[in-house]
Formats: sequence, C-alpha cells, structure tokens
Amino acid sequence: CILKIHTLKHKNTFLTSIFLTAFLDMLGVGIIIPIIPALFYTKHLSYFSNLGDANTIRWTFCLLMASFSFMQFFGAPILGALSDRIGRKKVIQIALIGTAVGYALFGIALSSHSLFLLFLSRIIPGFFGGSLSVLFSSISDVSSPEDKPKNFALVGIAFALGFIFGPLIGGFLSDKSIISWFTLSTPFILATILALLNFVFVHFFYQETLSVKKDTKISFFKGFTNVQKAFTNTNLRILFTITFLNTLGFSFFTQFFSVFMYNKFHVSQKTVGLIFGWVGICLIFSQGFLVRKVSKKYQPHVIINYTMVLMGTFILCLIFPKNIEGILLCNFLIAMTQGLNSPNLLSIVSKQASQADQGETMGINQSMQSLAQFAPPIFVGFFGENLNNIPFIFGGLSIILGWFVFAFLFNKK
Repeated sequence: CILKIHTLKHKNTFLTSIFLTAFLDMLGVGIIIPIIPALFYTKHLSYFSNLGDANTIRWTFCLLMASFSFMQFFGAPILGALSDRIGRKKVIQIALIGTAVGYALFGIALSSHSLFLLFLSRIIPGFFGGSLSVLFSSISDVSSPEDKPKNFALVGIAFALGFIFGPLIGGFLSDKSIISWFTLSTPFILATILALLNFVFVHFFYQETLSVKKDTKISFFKGFTNVQKAFTNTNLRILFTITFLNTLGFSFFTQFFSVFMYNKFHVSQKTVGLIFGWVGICLIFSQGFLVRKVSKKYQPHVIINYTMVLMGTFILCLIFPKNIEGILLCNFLIAMTQGLNSPNLLSIVSKQASQADQGETMGINQSMQSLAQFAPPIFVGFFGENLNNIPFIFGGLSIILGWFVFAFLFNKK
C-alpha cells in the first residue's frame, strides 16, 4: 500500500509539471493570436496595413503565418530525435530559450516597424515550437494505454487555459484605451518573461521520463523522411493521413478566424481576445469533463467516428451567421467536438507505436501536423481573396474528408 501511494504521488507530481509547462507555453502562443492579424487588417494601427494593395497585404500576412509552421516542420523531428538521445527535459529547456528569443524579437520588430525582424521572430520559435511532440512523448513514456486519452486531455486543458488567458492578455495589453502606455509590444514583454519562468520551472520541477536512451539519428531534413514514413508505413499511413486532414481543416479555422472577425465585424483586438477566451472555456469543459466521462464508456475510435464529421460541419457553418451571437454558438460547438477529438486521435496514434518508438512516432505526427499548418496560409495566398468564406469552406471539407478516411478505411483495417 505504501509503495502504491508513493507511485500515485510521483505520477501526480509529474502530471502537474506537464500541465503547468503546457499552460505557460500556450499562454505565450495565445498572446499572439489577436495581434498578428491586427497588424495587417486593422487600419487604425498603421503598422503593416500600408504595404500596398490587398493582394500584397494578404501574401505578406500568409507568408508570416506559414513561416512558423514551415520551421516547425524541420524543428519538430530534430527535437524529437534529440529527446530520445539526451532526454525530454533538456530538449524542452532548449526549446523554451528559443521561444523566449522569438517573443523578444517580436516586441522589438513592432517597436521598430521592421518586417524583417517580424519574420525572424516567427522563424526562431517556429523551429523550437516542435517541443510539443516532446511533451506528448513524456506522457506516452509513463501512461498506460487506458490512461492515455485522459492524460493527453490534461495537456489539452492546459492549452485551453492558455487559449483563454493568452488572447485576453494579448487583446487587453495591446489596447491603449485601457492604459495609455499599452502598445502592441507590451504583451510580448510578458510573453518573454513567461517563457523564461517556464524554463526555470522545468529545471526545478519537471521529472525526466525517458528511462532508456536511444541513439536516434538527427537530420535537418528528417521532416521529409517523416512524411515519407508516414505514407509508406502500412500500420500508420492511413492514420497519419487522417491526422493531416484533421489538422489541415482546424488550422484553416484557427489561423484565419481573427482576420474573418476584423473584416466582417470590424471588431477590436480586445473583442477577438474575448471570443478566443470563450473558445478556451468551452475546451476546458470538453477536455476536463466530457473526455473523462465519455472515455469510460467508449473507445477512442468510436468517439472520433462522431466528433470529426460534426467538427467539420460546424466549421462550415461559420460562413452563415450575421451576428456575433451566431459566431459564439458555432465556436461553442467547434470547441466541444475538438475537445473530444484531439486527445482521442492522439491516443490512437500513440497506441500504434512501441514504447521504444514513442519519440519518433510523436515526431512523425508533429511533422504531419506542421505540414498541415503550413498549407492553409499558402492556399489562401493563392485562392483566398474572400477571407470571410474560403478558409472555413476548405477547413470544414478537409475535416469531413478525414472522417471519410477514418470511417471507411481505418475502422475496417
């Protein structure tokens, strides 16, 4: 009994450290959400809205959005492989330093109105943003198969909390009508401090989970190898195709929702922050309550059979509301289904890999997600003149296509 109590205490301490690490990480990411689109699509800010015609502004914005995921595509597998060699904890600390540098550069870029520094400030944390796969590998290291959905959901709750407070902080700290000395640079001072505090927290409280180190090869082009493996591995290619389509569709929603709100409803950064806060609250309820209840009764593949098609449909529905109340309702439904969908899909991916291959498998999964997050801005750059409809139409249809693959190919297999 004493040994059992000690084991539970150790596990709870580890999960707490995972939770706080993920929360602080997402808090910094969330701060950016209402600000980047405002730089290009809120004319009264006069930062980069004077680049030229609408086509030039759209392409500059889309390339800036794509630069983060593009570098994450290269960085995620490198960090995943490195974590197999030197441990999860050290890699997460390295990534947090890179993230802090990126936030600091972002603040400097806004103060100096430098487009070059703005791109650099997304490229650096993009490369180090691959630490997310390392966090999930840590959970896989210590979780039993039946505990994986709820433990992955714990990270989802941390992300949701960051999704609440990050955009709120970004929206409010950038609004000089609240306090006169607030500027768009102010939130990034806080984001830099948070990343450094997260580094200190990981150093003292994060417990290494890698029991057996593995001499995984490190290559800058590992992302391309991962994509090749994702589509040639007979056990995983259908599942990684589903992951790609699901992430692709949801990325259309997350990356262009703020632009949609600025263009269609002419809201402020503060309002966008409040809406994302509402989405975060819904995600917390979904991942903190519904996942645990539903996972006790149904297997992950049963849950995903319903959540994917519903989430795709709800994203499509965003093109119809004529008021913010309708948008809030759609966001509630999207958050509910995404909250159930994400941890269960990740759990299925993790279950397909052996214990020794968790780091590599999560790295491949992150590569597929990075590729999927890179695609929407490029697609919108070419075809997205109507930013009020195009992202949500293609986003919803991508997820529904992923559901077809899941329902008619993966389930049968």
